Amino acid sequence: MQTHHLRCTEFIEATMNFKEWLQVLGYAGTTVNSLPSMLKEFFFFLEKQAVTSIAEIQREHTENYITYIRNRKNSRRPGALGLSHINRHIELLYKLKEHIRQTKQIEIPVIARRMKEERKTDQVVLTVEEVKQIYHATDETPFGIRDRAMLAVYYGCGLRKSEGINLELSDVLFDRKLLYVRKAKNNHERYVPVTTANIKAIEQYVYNARPLLIGEQSSETALFISERGRRSDRHTLYLRVKQLVEKAGITKDIGMHTLRHSIATHLLAAGMELENIALLLGHKSLDSTQIYTHILNEQL
Repeated sequence: MQTHHLRCTEFIEATMNFKEWLQVLGYAGTTVNSLPSMLKEFFFFLEKQAVTSIAEIQREHTENYITYIRNRKNSRRPGALGLSHINRHIELLYKLKEHIRQTKQIEIPVIARRMKEERKTDQVVLTVEEVKQIYHATDETPFGIRDRAMLAVYYGCGLRKSEGINLELSDVLFDRKLLYVRKAKNNHERYVPVTTANIKAIEQYVYNARPLLIGEQSSETALFISERGRRSDRHTLYLRVKQLVEKAGITKDIGMHTLRHSIATHLLAAGMELENIALLLGHKSLDSTQIYTHILNEQL
């Protein structure tokens, strides 16, 4: 993202207040960091339109901004911004509208609609046999045991990348065979059932491997531990998945989200109702889950 240097004092203060507001509401760290950066771009756009106060923002300004975003070049690769990024800017405007209404009792006119993406059915999905190959690529070292627990969470339970990283030890309810996902997308916490085989994989990691990785004096509460004895980050787990895939001899270009796509498709193929898959994945709407019907139909 481009760097935007604001001149208007009110806009500078509003950006800092907006970030604090997101933190107080408990939004994920990625949202707390990314939305204020987008807000700077919006305010920078307004300054170029000679708007120097929040009270001056009119409907034409927000409409023109979305038009600008839709046509803006992507700074990371050739072409325009993707629809998801455009929708993120629209989401920003609505969150800003809510923030300003609460703090300043001023209404910002925003009527932009999220752009709908065409259904993509070219997501990479692993076969059941390929998943078995990845499991077989793990070993009996502490990191190998961690790998199986990671697969149990990301494939077996279908968690998002950030949801697995944010898991605490206390979020694994062994007696009830559940994972408590407290930091889910849009703050919609949920409980996810864990099969007997997967709970055993997590149990083996927690009681046998994790203590060897974390050290006796550490007070780290994260479920997944890195080589440094701290909470694993998304890059660490992604690299482990890539290494396992390569070791298993699979040539597909996959990431952490591929495991989530794969379990959803496999459960649908096994006859699970779409509504139950949506609950497992934490989808707010069945529209998001419908994509797996398209994927399965293509495979068949």
